[in-house]
Formats: sequence, structure tokens, C-alpha cells
Amino acid sequence: MEKNNPPEAKPLNMKTANPLTLKLRFPSNADYIPPIRKFVSEVLQVQHFNPKFSFRSEVIVDEICFNAVMYGSHSMEATVDLVCSVFPDRVEFQINDEGGSHEHMERLKKVIEKGDDTESEVEHSRSEKGLGLEIVKMLSAKVNLKIKKDNVTSIQVIKHREDA
Repeated sequence: MEKNNPPEAKPLNMKTANPLTLKLRFPSNADYIPPIRKFVSEVLQVQHFNPKFSFRSEVIVDEICFNAVMYGSHSMEATVDLVCSVFPDRVEFQINDEGGSHEHMERLKKVIEKGDDTESEVEHSRSEKGLGLEIVKMLSAKVNLKIKKDNVTSIQVIKHREDA
């Protein structure tokens, strides 16, 4: 009898226009975040991104998912959508949540869109809320924010492949 081996994972073809896309919807509960970030990291390694890139992407996923769960949920029934698009030269994350309070939305806009706060404002925000989005910005090539009229928040993060 021949043993059936699973097919070997093939990296994306550089000429492929369509990315490998993962779409995950999960309850707005922080308990789901660790397995989601690990899953994304493992997929990136299967697609031949190096471990350092995969780990940094895992940190990004952790931070954006945590923010969506902690600040973007209005109800216990809320869900969070994470889309991860893997291209040969980059990975793009998009996270959508129901939107948060006016205070959280304003802080989110300030951190993502401006980013060049005065030192005292940055220290104040660090002591109050942590460094999550600042870390995401440091690890990424681009971070975009869209807030729709119905207060749905969408954050897109682009991280380019790192050599070595």
C-alpha cells in the first residue's frame, strides 16, 4: 500500500495577481486573538516568509485585533472581521469592527492619521492606553483608517516582505 502524503504547500507565484486571502470572523472576545495570530503567522511561514517577518506580523494581528475587541465593540454579540491578503512581496491586513465610542474613535484618528503628536501628548496616551497602534505603525509600511457613516471602523495595514 502506498502512503498518501499531503501535497506540499507551494509559495505564491510572483506573477500571480490574486493573493492568498484569509477571511476570519470571530466574536468580539479577546480569548480568540491568540489562536488567530498564531494561525496567521503559520500561514505566512508556509508561504515562505521568514520567521522574523511572521513574528512581526503576528504582533500586528494581535494589536489590531485587540483594539477592535476592546474599543470597537458595542455589544456582546459584536463580531470582528480580519482579512489577511498574502502577496509575494507583502501582506495586507484589514480589520473591521462595529466602531467604538466617540472618545475612542477620536483617539484612533489622532494616532493613525497624525502620528506626530507633541511629546507630552504621546506620553499621556502611552500611560493611558498603551503603545499598540504605535507598534503597528513602526512594524508596517502603511496604516490606513476608514470610518464609515454607520461608525464601522476599518483599519488596513500593509507590511512588506523583509529579506534575511
